[in-house]
Amino acid sequence: MSEGTLLDVVYCEGWDPAARALIGRLSPGIARERDAAGEQYAVALVRPGTEEPLVLLEIAWKHRFARCAGLDEQGRRRGLLEYRVLEDGTLFLVRVEQWTYQFDDQEEFDKTSAGRVEMSFGPDGEGWVYRAPHGYGGGSSSGHVRKPVSELGRPKPAFGDWALFTNAGPLTLRTPDASDIDPPLPADERPWQPSVPLRPSGMDEMFTAGTRFSLSDDNGLVEVELRDAGKLRMPSGRLVAADPAFLDADAEHFTVTVPPGEYPVEVSVIRFVDEPAHLRVAAAKLVVADVPVATWESALWPGQDALFLGDGEFYGYGVDSGTGCFTDAATLPEEVGDDLMEKFEEVDPHADVTPDGADGNIIAFTTGWGDGSYPTWIGRAADGTPVCFVTDMLILNRARILTS
Repeated sequence: MSEGTLLDVVYCEGWDPAARALIGRLSPGIARERDAAGEQYAVALVRPGTEEPLVLLEIAWKHRFARCAGLDEQGRRRGLLEYRVLEDGTLFLVRVEQWTYQFDDQEEFDKTSAGRVEMSFGPDGEGWVYRAPHGYGGGSSSGHVRKPVSELGRPKPAFGDWALFTNAGPLTLRTPDASDIDPPLPADERPWQPSVPLRPSGMDEMFTAGTRFSLSDDNGLVEVELRDAGKLRMPSGRLVAADPAFLDADAEHFTVTVPPGEYPVEVSVIRFVDEPAHLRVAAAKLVVADVPVATWESALWPGQDALFLGDGEFYGYGVDSGTGCFTDAATLPEEVGDDLMEKFEEVDPHADVTPDGADGNIIAFTTGWGDGSYPTWIGRAADGTPVCFVTDMLILNRARILTS
């Protein structure tokens, strides 16, 4: 856009990419109310007298989320900047996507021939870049990227300061009288949703014996059984969750700690109703206090920040042996030798192992369908005190709860 470009400001629910049209017109007053309440809305910057947005802003401050998309003359999004609002109020760029279309009638986000560049950044400016010059197929490359933090952050714009949001240079914006206002759309009918990391689901039911779940993708009907896996001795109170094969002195512990002591470990096992011999571990819980959980959050390693996760993403530990475990950081061996690994060969579905000369122990458990990456959640009481840590094998995360 050239310097001095005049654009009209249109408030709405969002952009319908199939119809290539704005939907759910909002008055500036309603948009301002949503902004103040943190509720989602969209802002289109359009050519005067047209329905053709050059820039689309999607805002949901309650989720500390904002996204800015640039559109071409065909109404296709060709560039996207995704932001998070940090604790100090800084608007921080976490993700950049750019598409290059070859033809005027090419489908938006064409996976076969549209060029794509995607970058993501962490709080320290370290990130990852993926390039697919001719689509998602051959010729793609990926690697590390780094930007100065000063280039990624900016002050959070006040309502109406949309030109500051766009990186488009000097603009002249006007807000015409909103004559065509639509009834507000229900939340589940809005054309977009903010990026939200994976959240735990059905955690109480997952640890209630007798609860039945219908697994997603027609993978069967299962019933929960609970197993007592023993007590974890924690000399330091610094919890480590990992594949036992990776339990060397460099293994990370979670940033949230507990008082040193002994804590019960409970394993949630699901039995397939139509195949009773078929068992899988759905989750393992370290019980810090027998208190109801009021809130859940991601268990993090030093340097991680859940605010930087994309939609449906999570921080988890990798498993290559089909086995996970809980232990204390003070129990970690200098290296994992064959003698220690032999003790984990018969984990079915859990085992309690004490390394030679250690004050603490390791409680291991099989991991759901086997190898993969699994998140650990922290449950907090109403007063904010940590009351449990749960490694979730994600078998039941999208399952339908039937009975208990």
